[in-house]
Amino acid sequence: MRILQVGKYYPPVRGGMETVLRHMCESLLDRGHDVRALVAGTDGLDRRERIVGPRSGRSGCLVRAGSLAVLNSQPLTPSLPALLRRELAEGRPDLVQLHWPHPAAAAACLAMLPRSGGPRLFLWYHADITRQRLGRRLVHPLLRASLRRAVGVGVSSYRLAAHAGALQSCPERVRVIPFGIDPGEWEGPRAESPGPFLFVGRLVYYKGISLLLDALGQVPEASLIIVGRGPLRGELEARVRRNGLGRRVRFTGDLAPERLRELMGCARALVLPSVQASETFGLVQLEAMAAALPVISTGLPTGVAEVNVDGQTGRIVAPGDMAGLAVALRELLGEPERGRAWGEAGRRRLCEHYRRDRMAARLERWYAGLPD
Repeated sequence: MRILQVGKYYPPVRGGMETVLRHMCESLLDRGHDVRALVAGTDGLDRRERIVGPRSGRSGCLVRAGSLAVLNSQPLTPSLPALLRRELAEGRPDLVQLHWPHPAAAAACLAMLPRSGGPRLFLWYHADITRQRLGRRLVHPLLRASLRRAVGVGVSSYRLAAHAGALQSCPERVRVIPFGIDPGEWEGPRAESPGPFLFVGRLVYYKGISLLLDALGQVPEASLIIVGRGPLRGELEARVRRNGLGRRVRFTGDLAPERLRELMGCARALVLPSVQASETFGLVQLEAMAAALPVISTGLPTGVAEVNVDGQTGRIVAPGDMAGLAVALRELLGEPERGRAWGEAGRRRLCEHYRRDRMAARLERWYAGLPD
């Protein structure tokens, strides 16, 4: 198949949507498909690059549209419509997969894709726009129109499919395809004596990092490494100083995958304390499970609580429950053997349900209109 993926950004830009798009493109290339991707760049220049399937060596084309600014987390890419038109003409895709939320790309796809006789439109629903109320009202008509036009709507979890209000208009076209990663990218030696707890992600409001710091203050023996960057870093550092946690909390900023893999090898557990449904899956949970690291996460009505299994691969606490989070930290601090057992169970669960090749095979069936 000739496949055009239209997303928001692509690595090395950090983020779950970007990582998922890379996994999809590379795994589909490895399975013999012709894959092209169109995304926003991080500067004002249009660029063309290669994507390479790591196992097959097959290459595809990545086009980054020059971005002039970012407004409400959305890149302003005036060249995107022209680039999309060129990709449709040159690549002659059999299908276009639009990754939502990306309103500008949705508008361009709706304007340029014929209603019949052209590429089929598939929509991957990562999340809705939740915080910007005005923005949500303005782009909701675009989402509704995209959902009506799409022949298929993909989501990463059954919980997201059931709780996303926008998807209730087309349940017959929704397909659940869990994300997948290559476990080999995160395999490594485990330290005999586990060290600090680990948070990995953007430093933004819905990740619940302030709550994690407050819980850490209730567990004097625990320490924490925070990996990632974002607009809340200064506020979080001030909270660390105010609460007297300076010797127990370390901020690293973004890290290269190999350095992050090393940290996972010596960490006690990954903690994902997200407090809002903006966290729709938590791909970092899979990376931690591949590294045989137990996970503490929250019981959101999304895929976050579908990946981690309470009492088997880690602990799930109620979103916003600082006391419950502190209890989970104490449990893993005091029972390292239980943590090791949960980590091994997590790796087995990952290999059974969340491998990248499994995700790609299910994508193929979805594209072909076959049952899962």
